[in-house]
Amino acid sequence: MGKSVWRCTLATQMKNGILPVTSHQHASARVAARFHPRWLRIYVSQKLCNDPVYPAAFALLRESNEPILDVGCGLGLLAFYLRERGFHSQVTVLDCDARKIRRATHVAAFNYDGVDFLHRDVRDDFSFTGNILLFDVLHYLAPADQRILLKRLADYVAPGSFLVIRDCLADRTTRFWLTYIAEIFAQSISWNLTAPLHFPSRETICYAFEHKRFLQRSEPLWGQTPFNNHLFIFQRHGGAIAPAQG
Repeated sequence: MGKSVWRCTLATQMKNGILPVTSHQHASARVAARFHPRWLRIYVSQKLCNDPVYPAAFALLRESNEPILDVGCGLGLLAFYLRERGFHSQVTVLDCDARKIRRATHVAAFNYDGVDFLHRDVRDDFSFTGNILLFDVLHYLAPADQRILLKRLADYVAPGSFLVIRDCLADRTTRFWLTYIAEIFAQSISWNLTAPLHFPSRETICYAFEHKRFLQRSEPLWGQTPFNNHLFIFQRHGGAIAPAQG
């Protein structure tokens, strides 16, 4: 079941031009143009252009026909970005922030089909089968809730599909403290919901994904940011394994 599947990291793909920069930039600009007022459009443009998680997610999912569940979707940027890159499968997105869900729903209503928004706490139970994305969510949950959520989501992954997690690891590095400060600032200006922060360890994230059920890979996903973001990729056995890109 080919170790070569995991040899080509996403960073290498971008460096080697497998993920065209122009396609990424054009998709980011088209999404940003849907948002108003101007300050929000600028924020969305900067977020999409500078955060490497968007092209990374596209690289993993572009060959998949399975639906996507985006847990903790915020403004729905990932769903909109994937649509602009030609991803046509159903996308379900959920978040507990009613303000962001309202903005995202308004943008989708006039521009994007097949994207369903749910105002829901990520700890609530629901049913789903397909690919699952969990970006920058775990650290808002208590450790016990993190473990419960990951074990539940692991059961929702379709054979051959992915559960992809991006979060900051609690390793007390300089990058960790910069991430922590940025989160506190985002809460102080009410951009993010106020909640205690519990950044996970590598062991916490991997706990729910037994090797007999999932292929596992992780790598830093810093891009040009100062933050301590890491990408964890879990692909469930039982389906066609995604080929190495290139």
